[in-house]
Amino acid sequence: MNIKKKQNIEKQHIYIFLMMMTLHKIFYLLLCFCIYYTNASPPIEQVMDKLIKIISEEQVLKPAEYKFPQWEKKLGLYRSEVRLNFFGEPAQAELRKNKYINVFDNNMFATGWIASVLLETNMYGRAPKTIDNEHLSLAVDAIETFHDHNQNESSVPLMTFWSQTYNQTTNAWESTPDNLRDLITDLNDNLERLEDILKALGIKNIAQLIDKIRSISEGLKNAFEIPPDFDDTYLNIGLGVQLKLLQDKYPSLYFRWLQTNSNMKKLIDLTLRYAYRPSSPYLDQNTIDPRTYFWMRDFIRDNPQAIIVTTWAQNITEVRTAAQKCIRMPFNLNNVDVTVGANVLYGITSAIMYDLLDFKDYFNQDMQTLYLSTASLIAWSIKNSMKNRPDLAQVYYPSHYNFLWYGSRTLFLLELARHQQKAIPDVFNRVYSLLSDTYRSDVVKFFQDNVRSDKSSYDDFLGVNDTNIFGKSEPSGEDRVFSTAQTVNILIASFTYLDGNTGKLKWITDGPQIDTIKIMVNKSISWLLDNVFKYQPFNCFFSGSVKGFNQLPFWYPANFYQYLNGTTLDPDHFDTKTQSLVDSIVGVSGYIDETIYERMISEKHFNISTPTTFNGYNSPGAEFPFWSSQPYTHSVTLLALAQYNNLDK
Repeated sequence: MNIKKKQNIEKQHIYIFLMMMTLHKIFYLLLCFCIYYTNASPPIEQVMDKLIKIISEEQVLKPAEYKFPQWEKKLGLYRSEVRLNFFGEPAQAELRKNKYINVFDNNMFATGWIASVLLETNMYGRAPKTIDNEHLSLAVDAIETFHDHNQNESSVPLMTFWSQTYNQTTNAWESTPDNLRDLITDLNDNLERLEDILKALGIKNIAQLIDKIRSISEGLKNAFEIPPDFDDTYLNIGLGVQLKLLQDKYPSLYFRWLQTNSNMKKLIDLTLRYAYRPSSPYLDQNTIDPRTYFWMRDFIRDNPQAIIVTTWAQNITEVRTAAQKCIRMPFNLNNVDVTVGANVLYGITSAIMYDLLDFKDYFNQDMQTLYLSTASLIAWSIKNSMKNRPDLAQVYYPSHYNFLWYGSRTLFLLELARHQQKAIPDVFNRVYSLLSDTYRSDVVKFFQDNVRSDKSSYDDFLGVNDTNIFGKSEPSGEDRVFSTAQTVNILIASFTYLDGNTGKLKWITDGPQIDTIKIMVNKSISWLLDNVFKYQPFNCFFSGSVKGFNQLPFWYPANFYQYLNGTTLDPDHFDTKTQSLVDSIVGVSGYIDETIYERMISEKHFNISTPTTFNGYNSPGAEFPFWSSQPYTHSVTLLALAQYNNLDK
């Protein structure tokens, strides 16, 4: 072979080699490109579109009647369900999260919040239209059916968690969870069928599940008799304000809302009538659930003239007779829940800021004291970590992230009022100082202390104590999406305001803290975009007040013991095994000197030691029913993404 030919062959080899190297690089770059876009977060608009579609599909557009195993579903309501908080090894956890083991619940609370969040998404965020007039109209019409029909005045905006049915025997309207009531009433008749269904679904531990249903059924029966509450009531007020502000987009709905919600004077009268006043000489005002007194007694000591909003629109005098008509507070006594307080605070703030009818005209000195006292309690409870008893402080609403968001919404409005230079009552400025200090320091620290190892997401308690078959911890993160989304919503509500000129959300200031908040928000948004559809969208937006034996009010120190008929009850000579406490009133009246109270803590009550500690919501043997709404999780996630999308970055 001559030299020239040999050189040509070598050149060809080099050319082929270079071509192969080039192709290899191109292939590698294409592979990297594909991997990058496979793993990259989907566009925020795409995720929001999908969330809006899913939420819309969860609204009841065709009502259904109860016929086991079919649940009653009321037109216009959004999906909400009752589950049991089992936890631990897979067979146990399955009893909590299985898609068939739940009861559809027709309540106002979930639908009220979903409707409010969808409207808020377009008010403060940048997103496609979240709900059209037809679907919002269905939701508003459904919510209207939850008015208290026992009021003797018209258009009183007093609401119930469950809608009421008329009892001809008692001549009164009773609030009842229809599906739970019917399930428990028919439990024995349907037991064999229920077991067959569970077996067909491959459910294990069926006997344990049925035993748990039986054990909680008696307690749930008492829950069927609840009076109106101030949580749903002021949620409805906040919704009314939104409908007023959005009249251009939903023209007729505000005027329809006004037809049954115009009596603001009566609303304020009722709010004050049932408020807790520890220094009042009147039993109806100064007597409270022993569990409430246990966790907030230091606040009461330091604020003896406080007026604090309560959960129920009922007092001791009324329950003595109303109980016979199946309308009674749980344990026949009112309590204080900080989540209820946060919702009342927002309702009052929005009603006054946006001139809801004549609400402002009745914002008298007592209402101003109630407003300040309730805000002070919220700030105090956050700063003091609920005195390590969140089970008592958030007695009906265990989700801490949900509670914090409710409180942050008032701070957002008050910040907005300052930037808009609105004329607001002086007490609003005092509450602004309380909430801004708390949310911009203590709440931020709470998030920093409780963020997961990924520094992006957050868990509450659903599924955090699950294990695999070998007993190794394997959290399922069922409320992770909800808690992470609410964290974003809280941070945005606490550190931004809506600019009236640009329509953008702007950070309240510049500086190192805002830089930290931006990083926290960015990380959580990235996590949500990646994971919003990878985890169960559960939450615990509501529960009964008893999560186990230790949450019963009778085991806590009290100084007031009576039956509904007024006769005295002696806790030292009472056999809880043979005698019933259903018609008893056990409470704390006035203020008990702390030295005396500490001694009472060390004593037994009904022969039971005072439960002084809380071991978390996942305690063996203390499985409890909780209310979850998947479209509520999707809604608050949509709100987080839309608000982030509207940030003036």
